[in-house]
Amino acid sequence: MVSAFHNQQIQEKLVGWSRFLVPQVRELSTGKPVDLQDFCRRVGRVTATRITVLDGNGIVLADSAGNPLFINKHHKQHGYPEVIAAGRGDVGKSWRFDKTLKEDMVFAAIPFDFDEGGRGILRLGVPYGEWSSFFSFFNFKVFLVGSGFVFMVVLFSWLLARRIRISLQEVSAGVRQLADGKTNKHLVTVDDHAPREVAVLAGTLNNVAKQVNKRVNLIVQQRNELELVFSSMTDGVLAISTDHRVIRINRSATELFNLGGMKIRGKMFEGIIRARPLQEFLYLSLQKDEVVVRELVLQSDGHSITLHVRAIPLYDGDEKRMGILVVMNNLTRLNKLENIRQDFVANVSHELKTPITSIRGYVETLLDGALDDREAAGNFLNIIDRQGRRLEAIVEDLLTLARIEDKADKKSVILETGNIRPVLEAAMQTCFVQAEQKNMDIRVECDSALTGRINRPMLEQAVINLLTNSVVYCPPDTPIVLSADRQGSLRGRGAFVRISVTDQGPGIAEKHKERIFERFYRCDKARSRKHGGTGLGLAIVKHIATAHNGRVELQSIYGKGAVFSIIIPAE
Repeated sequence: MVSAFHNQQIQEKLVGWSRFLVPQVRELSTGKPVDLQDFCRRVGRVTATRITVLDGNGIVLADSAGNPLFINKHHKQHGYPEVIAAGRGDVGKSWRFDKTLKEDMVFAAIPFDFDEGGRGILRLGVPYGEWSSFFSFFNFKVFLVGSGFVFMVVLFSWLLARRIRISLQEVSAGVRQLADGKTNKHLVTVDDHAPREVAVLAGTLNNVAKQVNKRVNLIVQQRNELELVFSSMTDGVLAISTDHRVIRINRSATELFNLGGMKIRGKMFEGIIRARPLQEFLYLSLQKDEVVVRELVLQSDGHSITLHVRAIPLYDGDEKRMGILVVMNNLTRLNKLENIRQDFVANVSHELKTPITSIRGYVETLLDGALDDREAAGNFLNIIDRQGRRLEAIVEDLLTLARIEDKADKKSVILETGNIRPVLEAAMQTCFVQAEQKNMDIRVECDSALTGRINRPMLEQAVINLLTNSVVYCPPDTPIVLSADRQGSLRGRGAFVRISVTDQGPGIAEKHKERIFERFYRCDKARSRKHGGTGLGLAIVKHIATAHNGRVELQSIYGKGAVFSIIIPAE
């Protein structure tokens, strides 16, 4: 491109020189041909230019490069492009190989008119070889510079592309981590030389990850809180889908239906819950789009279970019905406690009312004139005293029971490691007189080294109550064994001490065993009142055992005696 531009400039100069030489050529053409040839050689030598004068037919009239006759003979000038153009009256230009000088030349030819008439052509040419070398060298330099520039551009582009690719790979890896839920760390680290757009994208992605991480942590925290509340609820909770499959079930419901260890989620509730009333309730609740409340009585292992059941429609995030949420409140224990409370109120009222009625009746009799009969009055006063003592015993046992319960609730019962045998011997001494009156032998069987965590006064009272119970209800001339020994673990809490009172009395029927330790509960009410018991002795024993972090047991065959045991931790 540069050489072509330069050739054009040379040709324009040659045209200018030609126009300058035309007047002299026109003047010399009227003289001798030798003068014109001489002029061309002289000017051509000085200007290093080939000057050729031709007529309109392309015949050389004079040429600075040689003899016109030789040139005309060997070369046809009229076939060259610059001559053809000038012959048409135009300015001719060409860049070609010159056969006469044997080198590349740049030519320019212009037409002119001879003074004598006719058209002539003046052609000027300069060698292109020097300029060709120059332009070759120039082009080589340009090529080198251009190649170097292109290489630098390519290298810079490659480095930039590589940096962008590495940055985008980090961004892509960060996006994958975000998609995988790994939002708890910095996702993308872009160096300071990364493109601004990539750095902005990376910063935005990191901010998104932080926000997602905060929201995920909040959701996880809320889920854990809900899971904790759900699992710790005392009420059974059951979520059922519209296709009768179990969505969720909490621990209380699992224990209620004895489903421990089973895989429950996703299974049909008909194969898990066998209670027909509850199945019918679930069918009804799934059909209705409202809250359904029922109180159901179920049979489980021969026992009745009373449930207050509430079913609530369950919807997803799009307000589409997905099932029901069932909350089951087990009222069995509450009903049992209510029955116990009612029995307790009725029994304590009856127990207190009986001696009070008796006292009031005999007092009224005395006031009505029985005081005058000294013997009758004495008998009446003895009865009043006996009923007053009975009333005092009931009140005292009630107060004792209340104190034990209060201490147990406040965890204020002081337990210390102590020997068991002295406690048993002290209780035996307390009941010795009463047992001797019935010719009953109380035998103590206990290792003197046996120890346990005890509150001695309370434990002694519990043993006295058990001994008194056996002495009162067993027939005369029968032995009573008061024993204690160390045994295995108590519910996984290490060794324990079993204190037992074994008698050969009437025993306890199976139907009474479950309630024998309740307040004022009597197997035979008439017989109990005949012996003057308050009905609180065994209840006191149970609460003392509980205050010792233990329990009570009863083993009995009706008509063949009973074994009452207090089980407390040994350590």
